Amino acid sequence: MEGAFFLSNWFLEAMKWVYSNIALENTVLTIVVCTVLLRCVTIFSDIKTRKSSAKMALIQPELERLQKKYKDNPQKLQIEHKKLMKEGGVSMWSSCLPLLITFPLFICFFEAFRYWANEQMIELLLTANRDAAEATKLFASYKFLWVNNIWQADNGFKPVVMDAVSFLSTKNLSHLLFFKHNPDALLTFEQLGLAIQSKMVVGGEVKTVWTFLTSDSAIATYNTLTAPFKEMYAGHNNGWFIWPLIAGGLMFLASKLQQPKKPKDKSASAGNAASQQEQTNKLMMYMFPIVSFIACLSSNAAFAIYWSISNVCMIVINLILNKKYPRVAPDAAGASGEKK
Repeated sequence: MEGAFFLSNWFLEAMKWVYSNIALENTVLTIVVCTVLLRCVTIFSDIKTRKSSAKMALIQPELERLQKKYKDNPQKLQIEHKKLMKEGGVSMWSSCLPLLITFPLFICFFEAFRYWANEQMIELLLTANRDAAEATKLFASYKFLWVNNIWQADNGFKPVVMDAVSFLSTKNLSHLLFFKHNPDALLTFEQLGLAIQSKMVVGGEVKTVWTFLTSDSAIATYNTLTAPFKEMYAGHNNGWFIWPLIAGGLMFLASKLQQPKKPKDKSASAGNAASQQEQTNKLMMYMFPIVSFIACLSSNAAFAIYWSISNVCMIVINLILNKKYPRVAPDAAGASGEKK
């Protein structure tokens, strides 16, 4: 979408290119290919984080000794803390890398799939205006497993086809990149009475501004164009909340696998920092799955499928990395160091 965050547009254009050139115009295959490629890139940050965590576990006993030694001298403690981190090759920001990468990607793909869903609806309307039979065939391709329309949410309260007012009143609908590549499409919508153009002076230049209408005639035209699609699934909802539940559950499992293993005999000398870190980890472990569920419930099923596959990749990566770089709680590392 014009004016949107550039990464969202890049991801959208990348997915559309894969869709057209690699994935045989199959949406789910496109999602799988893009997700796997993306995870192959981000795995390097995961490895770096694990290495840093392993180093952090090794210096944890020394950190606790510094905390006791300089408990009355915070400034000296900070200096010695930084010095020890540097000597141990531990980055203060490495533990934040997964979050700094995962969360922005989550938001960017959330937006990218929203734009793509709107573009698919635009293309469907244009096809319905040109050839009803071809449009019906196109709409039938949107079904995946139990979801009747992959571009609508897997939600038992959502219709299979977005209603006229909701779609036509979508903010900045005319700014979709689809119209940048297909400018004549807006003229078609104008002829159908679904959009209107006006002139506006911006920065001394006269520019054309397009607005989609929600008038009675526009709603009637939209309903006429989408009537065959609604008849295909008359009396049915678009899903059963399954993909949001899958995405949330997989996110929980992926987060669980990232948690440090607790020692069997927990040392009483564990520092407050370790305890606080454990509480933070637990909070994130439960918070992110809830956020994932809500986001997938409100977005289209295509995004929920993407996030589920992304979490499957994350689980596989964590299982592999857990073998090479076991996640050990700081107090466990300290205890093993003392035994040595």
